[in-house]
Amino acid sequence: MFFLKPADEKMKCFDFKKIFFLCAFFFVSQILFAAEKAGRGAQTLIPPRHWIYDSLQVLEQESGIVQFSDQAPLTIAQIRSMLSEIEYEDLSAAGKNHYDNIFDFFDEKNFSAQASIMQARIEPAVNLEGFFKTNDDVPWVYDRFEKKNFLELPITLGVGDYATFFVDVIAALNKTAKGAGDIYFNLPLGSSDFDVNFPHDAYGSLGVMFTESVGMNFRISNMAQNFGRAETGSIIQSEFLTDATAASLSIFSPIVQYTAGLTQFNTNRYMYSHKVDIRIGKKKKFQISVMEACLPYGPMDLRFFNPMMFFHGYASWLDYQAEGSDVGSFVALKMNYAPTKFLRLYALWSMTQFQLPVELSDDDMDDDNYVPNAMGWQAGAESYIPLGAGHLHLNLEGYYAQPYLYINSSPNWSFVRTSSESNGSDDFYEWLGTRYGPDTIAATFCASYEVPKKWSAGFKYLFLARGELSDPDIFKKVGWGPRVLDIGEKEAFPQNWVYPRAKGSNQYKNGRNFVAPSGKNPEFVNVISLSGNYCFKPWLEFFAQSALAIVSNSGHEKGKTEVSFECALSARFKFTKMK
Repeated sequence: MFFLKPADEKMKCFDFKKIFFLCAFFFVSQILFAAEKAGRGAQTLIPPRHWIYDSLQVLEQESGIVQFSDQAPLTIAQIRSMLSEIEYEDLSAAGKNHYDNIFDFFDEKNFSAQASIMQARIEPAVNLEGFFKTNDDVPWVYDRFEKKNFLELPITLGVGDYATFFVDVIAALNKTAKGAGDIYFNLPLGSSDFDVNFPHDAYGSLGVMFTESVGMNFRISNMAQNFGRAETGSIIQSEFLTDATAASLSIFSPIVQYTAGLTQFNTNRYMYSHKVDIRIGKKKKFQISVMEACLPYGPMDLRFFNPMMFFHGYASWLDYQAEGSDVGSFVALKMNYAPTKFLRLYALWSMTQFQLPVELSDDDMDDDNYVPNAMGWQAGAESYIPLGAGHLHLNLEGYYAQPYLYINSSPNWSFVRTSSESNGSDDFYEWLGTRYGPDTIAATFCASYEVPKKWSAGFKYLFLARGELSDPDIFKKVGWGPRVLDIGEKEAFPQNWVYPRAKGSNQYKNGRNFVAPSGKNPEFVNVISLSGNYCFKPWLEFFAQSALAIVSNSGHEKGKTEVSFECALSARFKFTKMK
């Protein structure tokens, strides 16, 4: 039993759910005795942070090219299209190992059954984790994004290479418990610790390949997305925005790729986006992407579904302002360049607001005079160098975000998602981009040695300089959260909101001139971490990490320094690998 406390009505409901999923597990297990079996369908989505994206980067760097592997989730069909450009014989022994591992994953048949082109698959796994830190006032380095679920039971239904339906059934700690300092294992022992809001990953994916390398995909998903591969998470759109429902239509080829997307942050908060990826030059060493998006505060709007219309052309801010609402605008660029083998240079830029000189005036009461520029930059160099049976992985990255990136004149049309849990937890806020948000300067260096399916060892250093607007808890100042999303027409621009404006009292009135990190007492963070991974058997894998975090001006209190040491140890059992 997962619960040690006396059962109440809610827990009885949980017991029923457990019985239901247990019966479903045994039912699906029985159909595994069917005769013909096949590998994964082409429309299967590979989630962000999956090891396949690291392997793709290895193969690209050994080939001296850049592709579209710096975004996720991609379908197996898209990845196969990319792999068709890789010359297998030109790869190192370690590179060939990565290549083979990818196709072994695609062709995996264990715990699957097929009747004609219909397939069912389950992939049960158990993660046992222990973790500890010395200071509750310092956030986890091994945080809720890193901690693994105790029990995983992904269920996949596929129809050939045309459709895939997926749901990840789990038993795990909830977000609150994963962030607590007095919980030391990932086994949920009490009702207040149990994640009752699963599944977090679920999707339906439909698609077709017109040729061996040109295809189309349509999906509706609850799954993190990223647009740009970066160590600290993409400043454009990162995998640290979780549980947001999204729909997208992608048309792809080896040279150009187009995606029209809709991401629902909350009720009446839909982000519409267009993304275009292009590779330039015969040697395929340069790639550039453009993204435009808008987030109007209101019901779903049909005109934004036009896949070939520029959002700015609608001048929709005039429509929404007339109703006491507004529109958040977003533009981004990213570039990848392979100057030589074993090296990728990348740069990302995003913007939510920019004032042209003609928009400013000498009138101190003109609201436009107080609109701050809101941009962010991210750049780095990543290298996978073949060495023996594996690769030496190096990554150096810098990050700068102006104080009002993602933050608009009201929380309702700011680029942040808010949520809470059914156990009465605190509100959670997640930025569209990297987890560190706006008003931040960051630098990170990583070095590791990795032998696929065997072992790895790594070192990471992270520096952060964080202003007062970097913490998404700023939204609590106006009581804005999942329970009170609509501030209301009369309070569309709340007086105590952090955004600068000409009219009304506001301590941030001069915010147009803020420079990151803003505020009297910026917070400075230094983190050093060591990690290692060892694959004892194909079905048994161990992971360990230790970290030292030093926070100066902690909580933006001058002279307050907090130090924390933490460690984590986990073992993963993959039942599909047992023979």
